[in-house]
Amino acid sequence: MPQDSSSLVPVVGVGASARGLKALRQFFSRIPGDTGLAYVVVMHLAPEHPSHLPDLLQAACRMPVIQI
Repeated sequence: MPQDSSSLVPVVGVGASARGLKALRQFFSRIPGDTGLAYVVVMHLAPEHPSHLPDLLQAACRMPVIQI
């Protein structure tokens, strides 16, 4: 079923290494909360450790952060 283009949300992919948290926080702290964009962050982390990235980024973001 074709979708109306007004319901589509552009997605921005952002990748970072495990040491990229500071850069991610700086990046997201400068982005308004109403850009109309969705951001997907892929970060290289050790698989045996739980990720706290959503909480860490939420402190710097003006938009909701969820883990997918």
